Amino acid sequence: MKPHYILLTCLLMMAFLDLSAQTIPVNKRFGKVSKEELELSSYDLDTSATALVLYENKWTSVHLNAAGAFNKTTKTHTRIKVLKEEGLKWGDFEIVYYSSNNNHESFSGIDVVTYNLDGGKIVETKMPKKYIFDEDFTENYRKLTFSAQDVKVGSVIEVKFDCVDTRYWNLEDIYFQKNIPVNLMECEVRIPEFFSFNKKMSGYHSVDYAAKTESSTLQSSGDSYVYNIDIDYYSAADVPAFKEEPLVYNYRQYYSGVKYDIKSLQIPGALYEDYSVSWEDVDKNYLESDLYIRFKAACQFKDETAAIAAEATDEKKIEAVVKLVQEKVTWDESYAILPEPLGQVVKARSGSNVDMNCLAAGCLRELGFTVEPVMVKLRSTGVLQNYQPELNPFDTFILRVVTSSGDIHYLDCGSSKGYLNVLDPLMLISNARVLRPDGGSEWVDLTRLCVNGTNMYFVAGYDPKGEIIGTLTIRYRGEDAYLAKLDYASYADEDAYMEDLEEDFGVEVVEYSSTGLKDFSDNASEKISFTYSPDASADLVYVNLFIDPFHSKDTFQSMNRSCPVDFPYPYSISYRYTLQIPEGYAVEQVPENIHITCDELKASVKLVTLADAHTLQAVFTYTQDNILGLPSDYENIRSFWQHLSDIYASVAVLKKM
Repeated sequence: MKPHYILLTCLLMMAFLDLSAQTIPVNKRFGKVSKEELELSSYDLDTSATALVLYENKWTSVHLNAAGAFNKTTKTHTRIKVLKEEGLKWGDFEIVYYSSNNNHESFSGIDVVTYNLDGGKIVETKMPKKYIFDEDFTENYRKLTFSAQDVKVGSVIEVKFDCVDTRYWNLEDIYFQKNIPVNLMECEVRIPEFFSFNKKMSGYHSVDYAAKTESSTLQSSGDSYVYNIDIDYYSAADVPAFKEEPLVYNYRQYYSGVKYDIKSLQIPGALYEDYSVSWEDVDKNYLESDLYIRFKAACQFKDETAAIAAEATDEKKIEAVVKLVQEKVTWDESYAILPEPLGQVVKARSGSNVDMNCLAAGCLRELGFTVEPVMVKLRSTGVLQNYQPELNPFDTFILRVVTSSGDIHYLDCGSSKGYLNVLDPLMLISNARVLRPDGGSEWVDLTRLCVNGTNMYFVAGYDPKGEIIGTLTIRYRGEDAYLAKLDYASYADEDAYMEDLEEDFGVEVVEYSSTGLKDFSDNASEKISFTYSPDASADLVYVNLFIDPFHSKDTFQSMNRSCPVDFPYPYSISYRYTLQIPEGYAVEQVPENIHITCDELKASVKLVTLADAHTLQAVFTYTQDNILGLPSDYENIRSFWQHLSDIYASVAVLKKM
């Protein structure tokens, strides 16, 4: 090694070590927990923290094993301080890992120790190996679980383990941020020069970086080959907890971290493999897999499908097919990417959403429809960037059905709460991919497939005895209908639903009826008759125009925000309020008319009130077209939400004459 190279490496390492200084000094060796760490009762930088990562170290190396094949080894060491009762859960560990016939991960060296103070002395409690459980999880995956022993508030928990993975190209995403603060995290990644990786940083907290190169020797057929190992060092200190905010579907995509995507493997004169992919490569991978074979399988219900052909319209035929599949097979509430053999699904009478979608596809083709799979990455697993191809980016697929007249419908058979073009909000993504075998695959936007909204009509009268007696009629459309059905289905029975409704509205329900809340449709409605007592004095009655706000004032409590605001879909609200004024009363005061807009959300809210001798009326409308608000827009969005809260507090005053 040349002298100037040695100097450069030393300078880089010194800089790295200096940058990694942490607020709470820790001895980084396993087992070297100090009395000061155990006496720590709160974290000065975040006194609300329920637990704190005192130290974490990840060491990852791609290397040759004894058999001459590449492997990946990752060593993990984590030390956690429990600060509050809610932090006890950090003593439980769960690892879902890959295990198939061709490739697998294997874990070893699992060591878990709990440290407590007893009479001023440090007491160690080791976890016995019998508390390590390794079990099947899903196809090609297993789950490893274990728990630290004798964990209490004040404990320090330390865990370490090694993982060897035959999928050397699959480097685990590294996250320096969690939903609890991190005092210090260090990471080392060692990659032979034969490999080329793309590195993508994420998040908003700064991460220190340094690099160096070491030489090593490769023995092959009696020959020696000297090669370099590229080493990346990362360090992050005093990383704040990622605060969980409303309207975020996947927190992890906003954590500060780094992701490695393999590009190529090249051993001069021996091997070259190109791992970079295009979307055409991704399409081909799915089209040549069991996914597409099972999607194209023959109709499993030919007799029932033949009867459906008599339905009057294409939409009724499609609807009848979905109902048929849902009668034959119960959704197991899982989303999958690979369907099971359809005969097994029919026999089991239970399956994932794609099992049911494949069954529906066979029936729809039998009826003459063009049916295509639409590949979807669920919003809960992060945003898909269509300019960054990945080999296996999708979580599931739905159906695109084209009628003889050219009408297009998207559907997912998994949930009975949806309909044609009404999907679970998790599927409402802007980059879904229609898979076609002729090379014509294309991107489609699923966020605006239908009209979404809620219309409400409130008609009431004020009884001189002091009660408002009214009827509220609610009509839901599109995604609003989906969520209304989902909410209704979450209750054990209608009585429980009524109890919650009375508590939310602050009323006594006299009569209730609904339509469509259990149907496969794009709409639903409710009619609620109720009574309640408004605030009143000797001569004045204070009437709130909104018995239940449409937006919560608590949604945006944080003064600032580092991640986008992710609304599920564009929607509108229309609300009409009519109150009959009894004899002997007059309207003393009505809220001012209001019209406010939010450019960032393309949202508008209006309130118009009218009153005469017999009637008090109010018309409220809300529309929102944008579904994503950037962190830079947050201040204006939060201010707009506060204006909404003020509107919902609007009060009209009746005066006794």
